Amino acid sequence: MTRFPRYVLALVLVALALPAAAQQINTFPGWNGSDTICCIGYPNTATYGEAITTPAGASNVTSFSFWMQQSVGFQFQAFVAPWDNNNYLIPGGLAGVEYLSPVTTVTNGNLVQYTFNNVNAAVTPGTIYMFGVTIDNVYNNDAQFAAGTMGGDLFADGNSTYYFAWNNDSGDGSLLGQNWNNEGCADNTGLCGQAAFSVTYGGGGTTPEPSSFILLGSGVLGLAGIVRRKLIR
Repeated sequence: MTRFPRYVLALVLVALALPAAAQQINTFPGWNGSDTICCIGYPNTATYGEAITTPAGASNVTSFSFWMQQSVGFQFQAFVAPWDNNNYLIPGGLAGVEYLSPVTTVTNGNLVQYTFNNVNAAVTPGTIYMFGVTIDNVYNNDAQFAAGTMGGDLFADGNSTYYFAWNNDSGDGSLLGQNWNNEGCADNTGLCGQAAFSVTYGGGGTTPEPSSFILLGSGVLGLAGIVRRKLIR
């Protein structure tokens, strides 16, 4: 039976204890920082989103952000949802999302970045999820505001990895579970565009368990002891 040196076993313990590195993707790296897609809000399109394919090695979404310009006082929610890319819908509608943020109220009327942390939404590599913003739960609250815009370009080419989508659901979240009428987007045959989203993925839990820190400490101490004994010899 092969015997591994103790320092090799210590290195294995250290490697197992380390959390997986985060991955970050930008759906529209060519965005110029000023172009926008219009118009999201009452009484126009209640939901905007970007369909994003989960990269290899990712198991959860830790945070995501997008750019939007709305009137001060405007309310919305951000979400992450499974996406049926054959029928162009969220299974179960708004009730079927993986993550739905608390209601957020706009305090700056300029084009600004909105970031949502501690999302911890489970995802599957190679699977498409819809990242979006909706006013469905606050639709009537926004009746006093003019519709706003989202950072991106409706004339930029969407593709099978990332593409912009929208739904004129008029505040009815259940309609997100029906075809969004964006059939041309996935194969880039329609006017889809790209919204400027940034997503950070984790390869495991967002916070290592206490046992992982114990294992890490044991591995480091064991390795240090082995190296010290070898140096003394």
